[in-house]
Amino acid sequence: MATDKRLFFALWPDDAVRRELFHWQTHNLPADVRWQHRADLHMTLHFLGAVEDSRLEGLIGLGGRVASGGFSIVLDDIGHWPGPQVLWAAPTSPPGELLALHGRLADGLSALGFEPEQRRYRPHVTLARKVRRQPDTRPLFPLTWSVRELALVQTRPGDVPHYHPLARWALDSEPC
Repeated sequence: MATDKRLFFALWPDDAVRRELFHWQTHNLPADVRWQHRADLHMTLHFLGAVEDSRLEGLIGLGGRVASGGFSIVLDDIGHWPGPQVLWAAPTSPPGELLALHGRLADGLSALGFEPEQRRYRPHVTLARKVRRQPDTRPLFPLTWSVRELALVQTRPGDVPHYHPLARWALDSEPC
């Protein structure tokens, strides 16, 4: 029996980046917010929502086609979106390679029949949810993330961690 999976494409950080972001979380976030689990830290490129199993092969092929050379992102800003109550870390200056990868994925997803998101892409890593107002925190010292992995990720509500990569591609070679 086929089942839908909630999927998204994301950049998947290595353990060193996760450790640094987790360190910032533990030293800055109040107890009344819902921290993003350390293993769930990522940067979404495209959220797909519920996807039929029959479309999975096409998405895996797309990931392999768009994965190219690695690049670096400098996470140097902390911000808050009051509507969704999200506290995030982001680059003040997104690198061109990130925007190009986002664009290649958008084109490939359109070719596969997925409706592209209409909102402007705002690259970020969610640090916490249920944040009613931006807390007084220390700034994020610039954290250089050497991006080396693209992932197709499944959301599994109820699991901890919530996000499980279904396929990964090194940004210089074949799928991991």
